[in-house]
Amino acid sequence: MFSPLAARDFRRYYLGQTASSFGDSLTPLAIAFAVLHLTGSPIDLGIVVLSTRLPIVLLTLLGGAAGDRFSRRTIMLVTDLVRFGAHGTTAVLLLTGTAQLWMLVVLQLLAGVGSAFFNPAAVGLVTSLVGRESLQAANSLISISRSTASILALGAAGALVALVGPGWAILVDALTFLVSAAFLHRLPRAVAAERPGSTGGLLASIGDGLSQVGRRTWLWVWIVHIAVGNALVISPILVLGPYVADQHLGGAPAWSAIGIAYAAGGLAAGVISAHWRPARPMVAALLVFLLIAPLPALLALPASVWQLTIAGIAAGAELVLYNVIQTTAVQRHLPEEFVARATSVSMLGALVAAPLGMGLAGPAAAFFGTRPVLIAGAATAVLITAVTLLVPAVWRIRDTPTSPTAEKR
Repeated sequence: MFSPLAARDFRRYYLGQTASSFGDSLTPLAIAFAVLHLTGSPIDLGIVVLSTRLPIVLLTLLGGAAGDRFSRRTIMLVTDLVRFGAHGTTAVLLLTGTAQLWMLVVLQLLAGVGSAFFNPAAVGLVTSLVGRESLQAANSLISISRSTASILALGAAGALVALVGPGWAILVDALTFLVSAAFLHRLPRAVAAERPGSTGGLLASIGDGLSQVGRRTWLWVWIVHIAVGNALVISPILVLGPYVADQHLGGAPAWSAIGIAYAAGGLAAGVISAHWRPARPMVAALLVFLLIAPLPALLALPASVWQLTIAGIAAGAELVLYNVIQTTAVQRHLPEEFVARATSVSMLGALVAAPLGMGLAGPAAAFFGTRPVLIAGAATAVLITAVTLLVPAVWRIRDTPTSPTAEKR
């Protein structure tokens, strides 16, 4: 499981991303309660969360094309600095009491732009740093570090928000982007430089990426599954979960406890994913997705905090297992020069409906009630998984790839 850390360059990347993951786990909770303290409106919270995701939807294909054409190291370094500026400014505004809703929206938009370029390049970079046989171990290690950092960070976030306010938590997140940038700066400039086969224009590169995904039914069906899941299952949790905690469960400490359980589930799943290689990875990932359903169902009641923490463990395990299996499948079954572009298409499909879901979750809860919206999310998780499992291509993807150009149907 730890063999990828023997590679010096991967080790540097891994340490930087672990630091950044700690900060990233602070911000969602801090931003959520910053907005609730500022306006008290779940609709405003949905708008701010939406502003983080919208640039990813609009720019992720461009980010994927750039990640397969230019130095992935440089792209990630620059975007880390951009996100440092966005989150650092957000922290200063909150700490000085001068923050307004529109300011938070603009700064989250800027941070989202950075993520749109960073994330596809990061997936491609891993394929450059480790061999294909070590990809699942590397992805599992990254998931373990994120989950461990989340456990530590969410406890700190709940305490910081409750004791001194959300601005301090966001300031720590901003500083971790500098740490990540420092480790990326130490990678050789030749790492993940311009990819072979990506010498055309960016628009042509985007078209090639779309074509690669379109040829593989298993991949675009997978993308549709998680897109619907993000819109109708996960988005209501992200928007309405903090609201339920604030209204019925005692506020930030309760939501922090659920988040820690979520991270703990992810940590356990990271260890499992390093050793578990299902014969039919897509089928396994879809069945794992059902672990998300109890969390919205119990939030709808709302159940007690301890019951929600158990559901949080299951949901965290679902996220890590699903993502590790999907990421590894893309890295193994596609040519390396298409990994960033295919990842960007996958991200776009996964996120294209999420902003709509986040934007509508608040108004839907105001019109129908929080409970019906969350119950509908739990039912949707089961329904879309059952429908996707009926697609024959889902069952044809095997753990052992033949060649990077295989498995197209």
